[in-house]
Order: sequence, then C-alpha cells, then structure tokens
Amino acid sequence: MPALMPRATPHPLLHVLEAYIETLKAENETLKRQLGAAEARAAREAAKAEWAIGEFSALARRLTARAAELANRG
Repeated sequence: MPALMPRATPHPLLHVLEAYIETLKAENETLKRQLGAAEARAAREAAKAEWAIGEFSALARRLTARAAELANRG
C-alpha cells in the first residue's frame, strides 16, 4: 500500500488572487455591456447625422435652384 502523500495547503494569496480574477471577470462583463450600449448610441447618432446631412443637401439644392431662377429673371 503506497504511503499517503501529505496534502499541499494552498498558499493564502491564492484565494486572494482567485477572488481578484473573479472581480476582473465581472468588471470585464460590465465593460462589455457598456461598450455595447455606447456602440448602439453611436450608431443612432450616426444615423441622425446622416439624416441631417441629407436634409441640408436637399436644402442646398433647392437654394441653388432658386438662386438660378432669380439670376435668370434679372
């Protein structure tokens, strides 16, 4: 019968490091959620900006056409 090996006692800092790793994992998940929300907000703002650019472009075309009309009258 083999002799029983004494069980190694984990170093006290091992528990601290494991807890810290779990904390970092939780923070990482929180940051992932925040990043997802920020990306969604950025996409919404980009869509608003694209819409505004389209509106300003249409306005510029109308103003250019109106200026051409006025120039042709005079």
